[in-house]
Amino acid sequence: MIVNIEKLKVHFDGDDELILELIDVFESTYPKTLAAVETAIQEKNFSELELHAHTLKGMIANFFAPELKEAAYILEISGRESKEIDFASPLGILQNKLPGLIQEVRSNFK
Repeated sequence: MIVNIEKLKVHFDGDDELILELIDVFESTYPKTLAAVETAIQEKNFSELELHAHTLKGMIANFFAPELKEAAYILEISGRESKEIDFASPLGILQNKLPGLIQEVRSNFK
């Protein structure tokens, strides 16, 4: 599981409609933010990397997805410290699992 569904339910007081609205917004906005992270990495623009990874981390935090939040945090810190790391691992986690986050939330809230 990517999402801690129980924490998500408790946090939003069982408001399935609100959760589904949030996942719709997330689905429509995260690709642009993730693309900005990817561009910042390619261009070695650490201030942009920090900004967009931080934004993505905040978006993910709404859904209690700790592995994805941690991946975004690793990228954010790399940007903050202007430090090149092995970007493939945290970036790959985000690229591969963000669609699953959306699917998982939708399948649990109808």
